[in-house]
Amino acid sequence: MKTVIGVDLGGTNIVSAVVDEKGKVAGKDKRKTLASLGAAGVLDRIAESVRAASRASGLPWKSHLAVGVGSPGPLDPGKGVVIFTPNLGWKNVPVVAILREKLGKKVVLENDANLAALGESWIGAGKGEKVVLCVTLGTGVGGGLIVDGKIFQGATGVSNHIGHIVVDPDGPRTPYGNSGVLEQYVSATGIVRLATEAGLKPPAGEPLEAYSFQKMAASGNRKALRVYEQAGRMLGVGLASAIHLLNPGMVILSGGVAGAGDLLVKPMMKELRKRCFKSHLKGLKFRMAKLGDNMGAVGAARLAWQSLKVK
Repeated sequence: MKTVIGVDLGGTNIVSAVVDEKGKVAGKDKRKTLASLGAAGVLDRIAESVRAASRASGLPWKSHLAVGVGSPGPLDPGKGVVIFTPNLGWKNVPVVAILREKLGKKVVLENDANLAALGESWIGAGKGEKVVLCVTLGTGVGGGLIVDGKIFQGATGVSNHIGHIVVDPDGPRTPYGNSGVLEQYVSATGIVRLATEAGLKPPAGEPLEAYSFQKMAASGNRKALRVYEQAGRMLGVGLASAIHLLNPGMVILSGGVAGAGDLLVKPMMKELRKRCFKSHLKGLKFRMAKLGDNMGAVGAARLAWQSLKVK
């Protein structure tokens, strides 16, 4: 049996999965990233995770043909270098060269949100769709565009940063110099900011995180409901721009914040119906991601298969 191994590198967790040509996961490992160890320490942990996933699969090491890695970006897929990732504090880290040396395998690298989209379009919610836009609502906001089963990378490999679409020019300033971008409203950190500015505090014993406010909204708290209404409206504003530009056949929402469901989706759809041409909404499907926390690793595995020219 021939397989590849996909790795989803996040600020909190590393997920590695052994995946066959049809997308079936044969073995998996999940462990904390421990970003405080720095690039060298985290790359050691990735190598350990890959080998642990291999052991979990029960397959010999030689059966794994390549390794795909998804990382926060921006990055240069061609050179195999992470240019900068604030969640990890990395700058110009040659991920591919280091892991190739550690693992003795072919290694390919891509943006994690692109790979989430690739996984969903391969065997998830977007299977069979020609043009899929996947928006990942997590600690930040990422995007991935899949056209005919392949990642649209742009001219230099740094496309699809939908979280940096400006939805309010007079909004708060980001650490990157822009103001009022989508990520500041509908990411987990954005939800916490909106809730805090609205005077909300999580219930006693609950952490200061988006999920605490989501539960408050779901239970009918009016201030929390207004926070999610604002976030959903801003998501609609950002998506309207993307839909007019890209004309996708399907939009997939993924990530922890997307778990809010209708709290976000209803105001999002209201805004889209107000802003989008009917021609762009006609036939456009909206779906929630299906693959859960396997999404990024499965997408990374799909990239590895594609690098081997397997259809």
